[in-house]
Amino acid sequence: MRAFFSCIVVALAASSSGANPGANLVQEHFKSENYTVTLGTTRTFDSGAELEISDGSGHGFTLGWLRFTPEEGRVDVLSIQLNEGRHPYRSKWPPDLATVVVKHAQMKPDAYAALLRDLALIDAAELRRVQRDSSTSSSNDFWVYARLTANKKTLVDLDWAGYEDSSNEVNFAKPQAAVALAHAAVEGLDFKEHTLSEEERGWASAKFARDWKQIKELEFYWWVRERYIIMIGVVGDESALPALRDALQGERLPRHGGHSRGGPDGRIASDFVFG
Repeated sequence: MRAFFSCIVVALAASSSGANPGANLVQEHFKSENYTVTLGTTRTFDSGAELEISDGSGHGFTLGWLRFTPEEGRVDVLSIQLNEGRHPYRSKWPPDLATVVVKHAQMKPDAYAALLRDLALIDAAELRRVQRDSSTSSSNDFWVYARLTANKKTLVDLDWAGYEDSSNEVNFAKPQAAVALAHAAVEGLDFKEHTLSEEERGWASAKFARDWKQIKELEFYWWVRERYIIMIGVVGDESALPALRDALQGERLPRHGGHSRGGPDGRIASDFVFG
């Protein structure tokens, strides 16, 4: 393992030339015997780019969205967290209402710029799987996602869901690192309870529709899809209805989240209630 990590350190150090104080932090997220790391060309991201970070734990019954929106002299950070609060050995059913917590904080532009520099290093990392005689697996199923956009262009798009396994670590290492760095960047912020604006609800609905197209048929995203439906029933607006109809065609609504007054079988109707 030391040999592989040495390759990582040399590659990152040579690329950053000591100019980026976040390089050491990024190195910490690329320690593995299952792949090697080299750096390609590191891009410089526009400080006005908007960042989305999402993650969740399948068995932990959680799902979270973070939205970083640069404004004049600050960066607004919106946090939307779903925690179903299940206790398998204490209750048979989850609560009837989804526990979705919405909070807001502000980040200094310099701190956001540092996060974007770290993200650029992650984006530039080129991972190559190491062929091994054996592999390890785990029942830990999780989802990690990072998306950076500017001027209606997608600059970074990292997305992975599945079970932790040494053979596919090369596939989830980059989005996992991006999520970890983003959470570390907001850890000390003063988050306060927040009422969503019309613009924020519209953004949430647009995110739901966009992401649904990508994940609706992917095998290991079944629980992500389920929680997306629950989440959007609380934080979305009516613009989410077309995507919801597509998502729920022939499916039953979750027991918690939004409510349908459609048919007796619980299928979605045009009067789906948000909030």
